[in-house]
Amino acid sequence: MMNLDILAISAHADDVEVAAGGTILSHIARGRQVGLLDLTQAELSTRGNVTQRAEEALEAARLLAVSVRDQLYLPDGFFQVDQTNVLKLVAKIRKYRPSIILANAKDDRHPDHAKAAALVEQAVFLSGLVRVVTIEDQAVQHPWRPKAVYHYVQDRHCTPDIVVDISPYIDRKFEVIKAYKSQFYQPDCTDPETPISCPSFFEALRGRNAMLGRQIGVEYAEAFTMARPPGVRDLFDVV
Repeated sequence: MMNLDILAISAHADDVEVAAGGTILSHIARGRQVGLLDLTQAELSTRGNVTQRAEEALEAARLLAVSVRDQLYLPDGFFQVDQTNVLKLVAKIRKYRPSIILANAKDDRHPDHAKAAALVEQAVFLSGLVRVVTIEDQAVQHPWRPKAVYHYVQDRHCTPDIVVDISPYIDRKFEVIKAYKSQFYQPDCTDPETPISCPSFFEALRGRNAMLGRQIGVEYAEAFTMARPPGVRDLFDVV
């Protein structure tokens, strides 16, 4: 059992690095403990294979310097928001006891992203209920409910609730993303092209981070949505 500051959950390894890698780097630099949890092995990906993706995910985790990277082994493309899968995720939340959870976008091009967001929201609520029983290492787990869930903005544009300055970490973010060599542009790769493997993807992503940064007067930023309004104790906490 751990007490993570942040648990970043993604339907597929590379989701969170692309959308929130700078945010993770910035919080780790401030001494926060961050863990990653992938729901699937991304076995339906057009490019690469499960073994490559697992190796790339471990390299990305090393570059991020996260405390842990875990895997739920749900079926890529076919997992459902049902009792079995919700309870599997509840057990992970209770194991890592995060204060904050980062989750996939609630509406996005890939249908797994919205399903992952819904799975997280149900699991977060049920994880706090005493009568929901989960077992880890032959011991009944204690209830745990994170303080907040932030959904990172992915492919589809939306109005964010929170924008995070990642300016000092933008180059390192792209170093982390490039650990996923099978998924992004490689001149000698013969696999079919995907929306993220085209040569212009990195340029487009950096441009989006720059556009988000302009909204809050910084160079680069990442965006998140919330199911409830964010709260602050001091108006000067908002930049």
